[in-house]
Amino acid sequence: MKKILILLFTLVLAGTAAESLADLAQPQSRSIENTIDYEAPGIQIHIDQWLYDFRKTDLRFYVADIVLENPGQLQTAFAGDEYSKKNAEATSAIAERHNAVFAVNGDYYNYRDNYGLVIRNGVLYRDKRSNCDQLLIYSDGSFKVVFKGEYEEGHGQEYLDAGVVQSFSFGPVLVNDGEIVELPKPKKYIINTADTIREPRTGIGMVEPGHYVFIVADGRRKNWSDKGMALQEMQIVFKEMGCQVAYNLDGGGSATMVLNGERVNRSSGSRERDVSDIIYLTAQ
Repeated sequence: MKKILILLFTLVLAGTAAESLADLAQPQSRSIENTIDYEAPGIQIHIDQWLYDFRKTDLRFYVADIVLENPGQLQTAFAGDEYSKKNAEATSAIAERHNAVFAVNGDYYNYRDNYGLVIRNGVLYRDKRSNCDQLLIYSDGSFKVVFKGEYEEGHGQEYLDAGVVQSFSFGPVLVNDGEIVELPKPKKYIINTADTIREPRTGIGMVEPGHYVFIVADGRRKNWSDKGMALQEMQIVFKEMGCQVAYNLDGGGSATMVLNGERVNRSSGSRERDVSDIIYLTAQ
């Protein structure tokens, strides 16, 4: 009986998610405007620049499909190279200091400095309750999510002992077990999840350990990417890329993608916003 109830609940969630996606505004056309291929020892990177042409607005976003020889090449770094409630630097500046081949902004952990689990490069920095979905990255390169309300503080060491090397507290989770998940109700999360809300975005996904997808969407730039990307659109792209898990990171003016020292996207402001942390990839 319990298995039947779980199955019925899963089907209801899937139906709700499908209805939400069906209501999403559809572009008049979708096209790839530019492609970048880059290789370094132990890393292969393919980036597509997409254009979604809507009736009155455009959306431009970047999908980076990346394969690593060693999952340990996925690293994180703090602004100022220390855990701090105050430090902030541009993504590109942090990436340059760490010889990153590729980097995106992280979850801005110090914006909400009293919440969430913070494990970075195998070190536990914070172990607090969280009102957000959390992403865990293990030493073998696999991803696992902890949904809002499921995490209890005081278990950080247990996660370390289980092999967690990175954790993020922002979200929401976009894809889990290869399927699009129902997003939290609009205005019931730290960001608005309505399908009408378009913002600059950053997200990370895992196809399999060592094979990752990063999405950065431009927004708030007139005549380039007027508003940004809906979370529901990001969900669809991650699923189409074959991701088993996908997760939303800090967005807005923070949304940044850097390749080999050069910024790939166009940030929403006149300059690159300073952030508290980045996710980056190194060569072998």
